[in-house]
Amino acid sequence: MNGAATLTASEVAATAGWIASVQLPDGMIPWYPGGHADPWNHVEAAMALLVGGRRAEAEAALRWLARTQLADGSWCLYYLADGVEDPRRDPNVCAYLAAGLWYHHLVTGDRRLLAELWPVVEAALGFVLRLQQPGGEVLWSMDADGTPGRYALVTSSSSILHSLRCAVAAATVLGEERPDWELAAGRLAHALAHRPERFEPKERWAMDWYYPVLAGV
Repeated sequence: MNGAATLTASEVAATAGWIASVQLPDGMIPWYPGGHADPWNHVEAAMALLVGGRRAEAEAALRWLARTQLADGSWCLYYLADGVEDPRRDPNVCAYLAAGLWYHHLVTGDRRLLAELWPVVEAALGFVLRLQQPGGEVLWSMDADGTPGRYALVTSSSSILHSLRCAVAAATVLGEERPDWELAAGRLAHALAHRPERFEPKERWAMDWYYPVLAGV
């Protein structure tokens, strides 16, 4: 590894322990003590907990998402311990539960949580795909009053593509068929690879080139 340092098992456990120390009793994981939480980073933290051997805390985090999901399948952008900080919706954030839940299944081999939270994933992706445009891109946001954002972002759409693929894999394990998700993923991948004009230009951000790579575009 070219001399690069790697974390030891005890360091991984210590990292997971710190994340668990800021997790609230209801399962929410804020960015830092007393800070806000967003569902995307919340799922990332849940995956880290699982890596660190804290499965119960990871599952509590994923179930927090199930309890806080809104009627349209979405989540707000930012949450505080006592309520919502920013009520806007971000479809990338909403789709990411599929990635986290699929990761949980790959690590544990357990279908139990996958099946339990499957309706939550279905509702979340239903919300996300209502913001997909005829050209394949997905608008990056929606206001609390239902007003959609004006444009799509490469980073957001790339992450959504990854989440869609995770959701399709989960559907296969559960014996479900979701050809509409597969078609949506194909249209989105085509837009990312071949239709740059459909996305708001953000060339100054490194994420605009590495997120399509991470998503397999």
